[in-house]
Amino acid sequence: MSTNDKKKESIWRYDNCYKMIFSINGSMNYQMKRNDFTLSKEQFIIVNPYDEHKQLAIENHKFLIELDPLFLNEIANSFNFNNYDIQFANSIQKNPQITQWAHFVNEHASMYDEKIDNSVALFLDHSLAQLAILLIKNTVGIHTQTWNVNSFKTISPLIYKTMEAIMEDYKHQWTLHEMANISNLSKYQFAHLFKEITGLSPYSWLQLYRIIRSQEYLKNTGKSILDIALDCGFSSVSVYNQLFKRLYGGTPGTFRKKLTR
Repeated sequence: MSTNDKKKESIWRYDNCYKMIFSINGSMNYQMKRNDFTLSKEQFIIVNPYDEHKQLAIENHKFLIELDPLFLNEIANSFNFNNYDIQFANSIQKNPQITQWAHFVNEHASMYDEKIDNSVALFLDHSLAQLAILLIKNTVGIHTQTWNVNSFKTISPLIYKTMEAIMEDYKHQWTLHEMANISNLSKYQFAHLFKEITGLSPYSWLQLYRIIRSQEYLKNTGKSILDIALDCGFSSVSVYNQLFKRLYGGTPGTFRKKLTR
């Protein structure tokens, strides 16, 4: 669905599908039970099946894609990603490949207005398979093993260089000054550019990457939650638990049982 409708939807809703809500241009405000989101241009969120949410406002243009859970998880299983249903992180995300996909499909579909013939239907079916693969490989969820940042290399080599450095030493207690030095930018310039490119502040991006790394410890080791939190660079187990629960709605211990069953 592609729409410029600016109405406020004050009623909470949930759906039996994955929903990618993408801001083509302008800003959108969404509320979920654990977080409120303001999406800027080319940022998106993914709503998991049965997650309650409501739209508060949209400024310009919303692009909404719904994916059947069976369809998406069958594709994930074909890549041997998991043996459980994917749950995406409750977080704003931004990715160059997904941005390119959204603009291309939106522009192509808009040429046909309400007329959907067999060729358009076939195009959309193949496009949804492409989107499912992009989401599985490039977004953050409980299935994510690492963060694929290669597509950022051509968008912003400076930010890509900083991403690589952070990922190589994610346990380090990074300061904004240290991150900015890698990019040879001032702290203000770096923070602004990083958020423009990734959709997140540098510190939020680092914490999200630490969560990704912690998921492998939860799945593949018998380490305690405390040890995992400290080994991944979190200042305390309470900070780790709070962020994990905000992203996924459950504690690391709960998801360890799910991931290792």
